[in-house]
Amino acid sequence: MLDALDEEYARIRHELGCVIGSKVTAVVIPLDAWQAAGHSPWAGGLFDGRIQVPLVYERSRVGPQMRKVFAHEMVHACIARFGRFPTWIHEGLAQRLSGDQLTEDYRRQLRQALSSGKLPGLERLAGSWMGLSSEQAGTAYAYSLWAAEVWLESDGSESIRQLLRYPDRIPQLTEKLNRSLSR
Repeated sequence: MLDALDEEYARIRHELGCVIGSKVTAVVIPLDAWQAAGHSPWAGGLFDGRIQVPLVYERSRVGPQMRKVFAHEMVHACIARFGRFPTWIHEGLAQRLSGDQLTEDYRRQLRQALSSGKLPGLERLAGSWMGLSSEQAGTAYAYSLWAAEVWLESDGSESIRQLLRYPDRIPQLTEKLNRSLSR
């Protein structure tokens, strides 16, 4: 597990240009205890200053799904070192950098929902998502991933490092993506 965490940290550090600088605590919790603790059924992990993940072994070892969760939560740890950022940026980048991708069909569904007024502007996805239902969370995550995909396709990965260093640019990025996504 430590090797997997270290490898994901090295990759994420390179992608985001962050140096965490101090130890990051990672807590791995047996799956039954994770579920008994009342975590949202859609939450694959949690970052609250510590990386917390349920233990999900694949054939008695850390498999691709667990690595993906480590990467996702490591993105949160890295972004948090730069300051406070909207949830859609956290979740969009965490999904993108852990390997998630939307299908074209899902993008089409999101475009329809956005054009019919069923999705808010990205600025409305800034706060906590912990109270969302599974369906609402799924939509919020997909919308954030879509925004991250469009952002990186148009501006490249260096734009992430720039935004993390200059968070005052968030409103301009949000406005630009709201326009791009609504086309």
